Amino acid sequence: MKKIWNFFRSIKYGIENLIAWFPVIWQDRDWDHWFFFKVLHMKLKRMENLQRKYGNSVQSKKYADQIKLAVLLTHRLIEDEYLENVLKPHEEKWGDSEFVFTPIEGDNEYSSLDIKVEKANTKEEKEQESKERMILYKHSDASKQQDLDMLFKHMRKYIECWWD
Repeated sequence: MKKIWNFFRSIKYGIENLIAWFPVIWQDRDWDHWFFFKVLHMKLKRMENLQRKYGNSVQSKKYADQIKLAVLLTHRLIEDEYLENVLKPHEEKWGDSEFVFTPIEGDNEYSSLDIKVEKANTKEEKEQESKERMILYKHSDASKQQDLDMLFKHMRKYIECWWD
């Protein structure tokens, strides 16, 4: 009797999983890390929900909170707004940026890129703006790397506890 019950329960959970995962799997591609983070994010959200609502462990809330941090980090990595966030004050100071592509003479395939900024008119202003922009690019990369490191260190430390 228990085998029959488990069989039908497996079918029920399998169908629920297919429905829940369908949008993520439908959009999944094997191209890059963004799709990996989408799948990981979905899995972590479901694990957090299980621990928070149905966890049997005395520490289920603690585990759900640990998983929540991983959910937030994957969300940040998916949104990938690191550069936009650091450039906001820069653009308030210097104005909007315009990307100008100039074909390279004698080369039909490549162009050079110049970034023109509203409030950088003199040579000195352009150099200062460019210098500040490069610092922000590095800061943006470091912030993203910090989130990646934190996510995987956190998962390495706690993932084996996240079961029910």
